[in-house]
Amino acid sequence: MTISTNDNARLLKLEGAFNVRDIGGYAAAEGQSVQKGRFLRADGMHRLTTDDQEAIWGAGVRIVIDLRHQLELDTKPNVFAASERIAYHNISLINPATTATMNIRCLGDMYVSMLNECGPLLREVFERMAEAEGAGVLFHCTAGKDRTGVIAGLLLDLAGTPRSVIVADYAETEVNLAPIMNVLREDRPPQMPAEMYEIFLGSAPENMEMMLDHLYEAFGGAESYLAEIGLSEAQITGLKRMLLQP
Repeated sequence: MTISTNDNARLLKLEGAFNVRDIGGYAAAEGQSVQKGRFLRADGMHRLTTDDQEAIWGAGVRIVIDLRHQLELDTKPNVFAASERIAYHNISLINPATTATMNIRCLGDMYVSMLNECGPLLREVFERMAEAEGAGVLFHCTAGKDRTGVIAGLLLDLAGTPRSVIVADYAETEVNLAPIMNVLREDRPPQMPAEMYEIFLGSAPENMEMMLDHLYEAFGGAESYLAEIGLSEAQITGLKRMLLQP
């Protein structure tokens, strides 16, 4: 397996996953850059070949955080769940595929709801990350877009990455997942109308814009948010140290 030749060499070219990418290489606070090889965002890990798994190991990943719910785990088991080399953690955030309520009109509403309602679970995710220190951490859900996108947005904001870059990083998913969009459509819950599911499959920039607006209006940014949901000052400082180039 090889890494693509985009500007930051971020996207891992794999056979069994299409949205595995390093969030390192972006501009960060005070002229620094987000450190490469520390945090990778990804889609599902259930189709990975042996070569794919070796490529992820070779990228420095030593911890995998699976954000999916139990049904997803049962039907599409993570290849790293029983790994002897990579530590595996499952922290089940909300299931975007079944969020079809009147209060959730779009993905942006879902992301705002996650910030408001999933604080204890998000705290657990970031606590696991803070424990990693020098190890590479890969976090993922099914498409690597919604649950994963919120985590990536918070990490990049904590690093001081420009808002426009955070939004562009989120929107990239739609391009990366184009080859398997029909496969993802097969997972549409029976109770969700097809036209609504199409909206939920996308990654329109305005959805991340909504999340970032709420993050700042309600909490003052990622650092304040992480403190409010219970991370210690030492844990937040450790995450920033992991994110930023030495």
